[in-house]
Amino acid sequence: GSSCRSRASALAQHGPSKMNSHDAKVEEYVAFLSGKGGEVDAEMEAQAKKVGMSKQDYAAQVAGGKIIHHLMDTDHNECGMSPSIYDAAFVIPQIARSAGNPKSLVSMTIRSYMFLFGNFFLQLFILYMITQEEQVMDKFAGEMALCNFGAGIQTCPDGPNCIGPGGTNYQNTGRMYDYESWTTRTYVRDSLKILFPHKADEIQEKIDPGEYGLENYWVRIVCVFIFMMSLISDLRTSIDFLYILWYVPSEAQPWIEYRVPKWAPKEKVKEVLECSEVDFIKFKIAGMPKYWKIINFIVIVLPKLFIWKKTAKCGVMFLMETAGIEDVIVNVTALTFILNLDEMLFQNFSHKALHHILEHLEPWLIESTDEDEQFSVEKNFDTVVEQRNGAIFTFGLIPMRPVLTLLLSAFFIGEYYYCFCQMSDTGGLVSKAQALPKDQIYPLLAFAFPFYEPVYEETNYWSPP
Repeated sequence: GSSCRSRASALAQHGPSKMNSHDAKVEEYVAFLSGKGGEVDAEMEAQAKKVGMSKQDYAAQVAGGKIIHHLMDTDHNECGMSPSIYDAAFVIPQIARSAGNPKSLVSMTIRSYMFLFGNFFLQLFILYMITQEEQVMDKFAGEMALCNFGAGIQTCPDGPNCIGPGGTNYQNTGRMYDYESWTTRTYVRDSLKILFPHKADEIQEKIDPGEYGLENYWVRIVCVFIFMMSLISDLRTSIDFLYILWYVPSEAQPWIEYRVPKWAPKEKVKEVLECSEVDFIKFKIAGMPKYWKIINFIVIVLPKLFIWKKTAKCGVMFLMETAGIEDVIVNVTALTFILNLDEMLFQNFSHKALHHILEHLEPWLIESTDEDEQFSVEKNFDTVVEQRNGAIFTFGLIPMRPVLTLLLSAFFIGEYYYCFCQMSDTGGLVSKAQALPKDQIYPLLAFAFPFYEPVYEETNYWSPP
């Protein structure tokens, strides 16, 4: 993982001198590349004859067995870090601790926490403003929840969602408008009725403001699913944090090492492998004291999960309240930037050293892969044969991440319907009765805690038709 590009060829040319256990493995590899080691090749040829296959076909199935053991079975075995503010605040304090807390690394730790809290503020501020718009400003504009108004308009006039918020039947797509257009058309009609009261009945009959409704039900559901896909990848980073906090030893182990190959003097190694001093610094995830685990859980993991939950709830509510096809597609792309704020802050404001550390940090393996590394050629071939002759359907066929994405999408969509909608007499989902909030600023307690309800006026400004 460094700039040592031609390690094998360089070693084959110059040869190692003093060998430790790691360098011995390098020497064996070099011997294999130079044609001095052919045990695996001979074993594959013998096994291929034994099962009546060509060596090429047998080698391909052995490779398939290695794919199963080394790639597919270890999909959830590796926990690493990505370039973000959260990961920097998680890693840098341990690097500083391992190095003896020098002033430069301590100041880098402090800056990482400053950016972390700044990121908390920015993400929560944007989410709070979305909630303020949906729960306060829209109500003062007279808007009701969209729910399923106009969904399945092709079934009108007799379908379950054919009565709009104005109390009339959609009839067809030509009577459906976005909220701004509908309220403007209604305002013009009502203004004419006030100006010409003697013609109120005629105006009511001849001027049709239409109805407010949903242009397409399924594009809204698909956009929620797409939005949830971006949330799943962010959720996985939080799960990785939890895995690391749970599995790494609760003791002060070093996260940084200075490793210099011993097969030649250091300057010769630099010349042969085209390396610098930085390439000898190795960063790895290791044990941390218990108090650091508690700090990381409280300061990093819990706020990250809280922001994830608020982003999912606010984002789904925002998408479900978007009526237009183009608008909902544009909105789903705009919402994802909230989750990317930590990466934007890291890319633009973090020190170059932080980038290098996170890029070169060795991941943590939950379970050792040494046993898989020792599997023989025959064992890998037998794995392929066993799976080929086994049951057609296995749980491995179920893609867990898409299933989880579907379940989370269904959960947050259901939460939206539960909070804002009710069943109408015709069987459709319409908005609950709407009342104005007494406070023009959405309460912070209601934003932070789901059980806290804002205070509303006693009379409703809109009720279901």
